[in-house]
Amino acid sequence: MIAGCSGYVAWYLFMPSNEYQDIHTYYELPDREVIVVLRDLRLDVPAAPVEYQGIVCFPVEFVKEYLDPYIFWDNTTLKLTVTKPDKVLRFTPGEMNYYENGSPVAADAPMYLFDNGPYMPAELLTQIYHISLDYNLADKIVTLQFLDEDRETAVVTTDTTVLRFLPDKKSQLSYRFSLNERVYVYSEEGDYTRVRTENGLLGFVPTKQIAAAEVIPGIAEDPPTVFPSPPIIEGKVNMMWDQVFSLEENSSEQRRQLREGLDVLSPTWFSFDINLSGDIISLADTDYVNWAHESGYRVWPLLSDFSSDTETVLNQDISHNTLTDTDKREYVINRLMEFIADYNLDGINIDFEYIQPEDAASYLQFIRELSPYMKSAGAVLSVDFFNPDPPGYWSKYYNRSEVAKVADYICVMAYDENIGGESGPNASMPYVRNGVQATLEEVPKEKVLLGVPYYVRVWKEEEIDGAIRTSSQSYDMETAYNIFTDNQAEITWDNAYGASFATYTDSSGAVYKAWLEDERSMKEKLDLMRELDLAGVAGWKRGLESDTAWELIKSYVN
Repeated sequence: MIAGCSGYVAWYLFMPSNEYQDIHTYYELPDREVIVVLRDLRLDVPAAPVEYQGIVCFPVEFVKEYLDPYIFWDNTTLKLTVTKPDKVLRFTPGEMNYYENGSPVAADAPMYLFDNGPYMPAELLTQIYHISLDYNLADKIVTLQFLDEDRETAVVTTDTTVLRFLPDKKSQLSYRFSLNERVYVYSEEGDYTRVRTENGLLGFVPTKQIAAAEVIPGIAEDPPTVFPSPPIIEGKVNMMWDQVFSLEENSSEQRRQLREGLDVLSPTWFSFDINLSGDIISLADTDYVNWAHESGYRVWPLLSDFSSDTETVLNQDISHNTLTDTDKREYVINRLMEFIADYNLDGINIDFEYIQPEDAASYLQFIRELSPYMKSAGAVLSVDFFNPDPPGYWSKYYNRSEVAKVADYICVMAYDENIGGESGPNASMPYVRNGVQATLEEVPKEKVLLGVPYYVRVWKEEEIDGAIRTSSQSYDMETAYNIFTDNQAEITWDNAYGASFATYTDSSGAVYKAWLEDERSMKEKLDLMRELDLAGVAGWKRGLESDTAWELIKSYVN
């Protein structure tokens, strides 16, 4: 009896298991759930693909996680957008055409809108992404393959080889191979090799039962369309914003004054109508552009999300209503392209300062959708950002790093350090340096323009009803300097802030203070630009710069 038991134990220990188990049973999944396999992994997806009319359809959440983090579903207009470096693809549920940069393209299959959201069929995904999707109907397995990836394959060398879930002969088996059947090879674990069958089953086979692996090279995706680049600006870029309030101002004598060494003018021409339709109010002027081009300047007009009528509508309402709606984003982009063509513009400068955290994804989507159109027009896309200082700055949700992937230049508005409350410098060197260095953690240096102020904020501190009231007013560089020299102010260099500190007290006891922007403070900022090898400078605003400061700027950028 003891010998018989010992024999059974020996047989049990050494004999392999022949227990077959279905993959759904093994992973405790519903029988009808479609399993997705990527390389040698079974993807544990929160929303599984579904089979619809014989077609496997993938939820957009799946596409976003595994194929395209930028795919964008608009639940208001019920439109889906895919952005690529050279094109914008737009899909509407149920339609057999989609739109590529506004032109219709026949789809291999339409996208669908089910009760739980938008889905994309496998045929549509393989049409627009560089992937293959093979469906094993019997086992309900979809195998996802990125076509540009190399694959290692081998053939099974016996007709008794089985696939096991674990690298153990006692593990349940899920498949029996035929002789010379091909598998995809991944890694070795002991005496076993992890493989994937051609129908998507994953598991292990004895290493000695497969031949030496061979590499099947991946197939590179067709490169994006190469558009002609805008004419190169030699050396550092010297850009200046030009604040324009009316059409008539475009032809003023002051706007026909030349500044030697200037590369780019950015007139504040474009803003949104307060009707929240996406309509653009334009102050563009052909004569201005012609004069600028004849003077050797590029013209990148500014589009802002500002409204001069904040009693009627808040600025954040403008950006929210415009950017979160796919049709309005498309309308705005088409209008900008019309302006570029009609006025022979060299670029556009985007200055959205009222984006709210909940609209950050829509803001990024707008920039991503605008970029391919700008490239096709041979026009420069520059985007303005607040100075990211101090660490943990409030505007981090603007996604500088993602915007920088598609924009040509990022302008860091390194000023307005103190705008209310207590008096303080407008653009101290610690503030500027910290902001630029934080930007460089997200943006390549060759895209960064250092925004510098051509204005000075003069602070007034006065006692009213027993309390000190602080207010400020901005002046051009020269006027601010004259205010203090005319009042015999004490002016000393503030080494900590990198600016000349000026102060005086008037006859009523009010104290005036300013951290002056002058030639010396500008040199500190330009030295930083040179030290960090930035792309150039952008100054706010035209007409406020002093002649001495401009000569210094010109020597640094040209």
